[in-house]
Amino acid sequence: MCNMKNMTFTTVLLCILFMPFFISSCTDKIDEHYEEPEWLKGSAWEVLEDRGNYSLFLQAVELAGFKPIMEGKSILTVMAPDDTAFSAYLEKHGYSDISEINLDELKKVIGFHLLYYSYNKNKLVNFRPEGDLITDEEMNKNAGLYYKFRTRSSNVPTMEVEASTGKRRMVYHLDRFIPVFSYRFWDTKKLDAASNYTYFYPNSTWKGTGGFNVSNAAVSEYEILADNGYVYIVDQVIEPLETIYTQLESNENYSIFFNLYNENTTYTYDATLSKDFGAALGADSLFIHTHGTSLPAIAVEWYSTKYSDVANNASKAYSVFAPSDVAMNNFFDNYWEKGGYESLDDVDDLAMKYMLNQFIYKDGIAFPDEITSGKVKNMYDMVFNFDPSKVTDKSMCVNGVFYGLNTMDTPILFASVVGPAFRNKDCNYYLYMLDGTGLITAYSSQDTKYVLLVPTNEQIESEDIYLRTYADGSKLQQETEDGLVDVSSSVMRTIVNIHTATGVDGLKTNGTQVLATQTGFNYWYVKDGKITSSAAYNQILEPDNNVEPFSEFTEVKNGNDNWNNGRTYMYSGTALFQAQEGDGLQHKLSVCNDNRYVYYQFAQLLQKADMVMSSNYIFGLAGASHVIGFIPTNEAISTAIAAGQIPGMDATGAVTSSSKLRQYLLSYFIRDRENALISYPYPGSAMKSSTYVTASGKSLTYTDSGSSLSIMVDGKVANVISDYNFFPFAFDDGCFQLIDTVL
Repeated sequence: MCNMKNMTFTTVLLCILFMPFFISSCTDKIDEHYEEPEWLKGSAWEVLEDRGNYSLFLQAVELAGFKPIMEGKSILTVMAPDDTAFSAYLEKHGYSDISEINLDELKKVIGFHLLYYSYNKNKLVNFRPEGDLITDEEMNKNAGLYYKFRTRSSNVPTMEVEASTGKRRMVYHLDRFIPVFSYRFWDTKKLDAASNYTYFYPNSTWKGTGGFNVSNAAVSEYEILADNGYVYIVDQVIEPLETIYTQLESNENYSIFFNLYNENTTYTYDATLSKDFGAALGADSLFIHTHGTSLPAIAVEWYSTKYSDVANNASKAYSVFAPSDVAMNNFFDNYWEKGGYESLDDVDDLAMKYMLNQFIYKDGIAFPDEITSGKVKNMYDMVFNFDPSKVTDKSMCVNGVFYGLNTMDTPILFASVVGPAFRNKDCNYYLYMLDGTGLITAYSSQDTKYVLLVPTNEQIESEDIYLRTYADGSKLQQETEDGLVDVSSSVMRTIVNIHTATGVDGLKTNGTQVLATQTGFNYWYVKDGKITSSAAYNQILEPDNNVEPFSEFTEVKNGNDNWNNGRTYMYSGTALFQAQEGDGLQHKLSVCNDNRYVYYQFAQLLQKADMVMSSNYIFGLAGASHVIGFIPTNEAISTAIAAGQIPGMDATGAVTSSSKLRQYLLSYFIRDRENALISYPYPGSAMKSSTYVTASGKSLTYTDSGSSLSIMVDGKVANVISDYNFFPFAFDDGCFQLIDTVL
């Protein structure tokens, strides 16, 4: 017992003795990410003051109100230009003395030299947002690409008017991030440092071998220790970078692009900023100037407005390739004017948003060598194909880079098969359908060749669908019994898919052709330069039909050229092509009692065999998703009955065995229960010549010769008649072809 007490006492004593070391060890870990130098040399202010050649910089620091943090109120990293560098800056900007600089401008300039937190050289060369307790492999992943660091430079808040509401909004401008281009940055990108760096900084020299340049400045001395951070000596005053938005706004050569982009301005309320800074600014609400959800926020200094999103803010940026006013006007003349638009202001807003997005690269800064190598593509897989050496207007910005383009090719999306929806004023409803389905990117793919039908606004309106414009934008709406409702994405997808085919070169102007659409088991039928849908073609089955299902079609080209990934057509008439819906094949056969129908005699056999279970179901076929029927003509059945050739029925047409008749009739059908049915039968279809299992269990040999069709059951051959050009009568639940004899 005594020994136990002694052991307990000893343990407690040891814990007390080692507690300071334990606490010290924990404390050492706290500042591991933003470390404070171990050897104290005085504050950053004192370090520079003692050196004696930084009086202009220190004077500017004090005038700008940053002296307290330089003296130790905060840990920081200082990029310090000496008096020679600062004098050169004053001369360059026409100042004889620091006091002549506007105070807000001075704060902006000096704040750009003061980085939040304390960074040694290694952290500036290869900053790791996840911390330094990572493996060597992780340390080398994207090395140098977390290259932006938050500074104490910002613009004063601005009061702006929201165009849509007329309300005044106080816009808060976030602290600038400063780019630090290290040798690891260029090594990871596999780019030549000197040429790519000086492309954006022609008045600077790359001296970052083994280290880094800080925006426009080279570093002449690294990581001078101070008790509140590090000091780096730079050879130039670092010019504050502006946003891409500000850069565009200040250059009148790009006013069209800027104004069109700015039409999408939105002001986003920021609760955190309002709480933290609103009272000091005398404002209840603070806003961020964005450009909606479809365009990058090029007016915002940060990639992400979340303070905690260190990784994205340190690594991500935008590249904007803005066409000049001349280029934009030329494009309008050669593209939109030909589609019926009267001016750039007249162009549909959605088409313009897509146009603007063609010139955005969202994956970071695009350097000239990356552009010439074809590595830089927009979200629609368009390669930015221009010679960077011929670009006269380009700028490094706080949130990316800006290139000014004096010429522009038709963007890949606008030159694709959906081009008419972007170009033609009378087809813009279809553009909203494409957008609503999320399929536009797919239609710009160069890996697929499309044949597209583009309906006009009038044809879409035939379904009581109209484009209506509201304060928050335009949208397709449909008149229903319950009033106006937004057209659902599923409805839009159905319409888009029924107007799309793949796997063929185009529409024939002579002869016949069947094209499978993107809507399963729905087709286009082409005959002698006219076209119809399989759903519309079914109208000819109706004895009283007097509607011609075929419409004229014309090819729509991109000027004198084809579209880059297929062919596009428009069809005449006011009716919109629709997918087959409503009453299916089984219903048609179940309710037929009119001898004018081409399948009347067969329907009567089904009824006599007691196979009609309801108005929608036939015995042996119910439950199958798709069935294919090969139905003898009325004449063939009448002849066979008279000859006593129908099993389970005598020559008078009386049923002698319902079960035999049922089994016999089921031999005319194949179901997807027993067979993989991916297409309905027609010459050249995806339904290949093969042996299939009928609903009766017998084998049916199907033969597609390329120009005709035939079947064989129990050695008896029947040919599909050509009266209907071998076009299948296609329904949701199945199809049928007419054959010339019974089996």
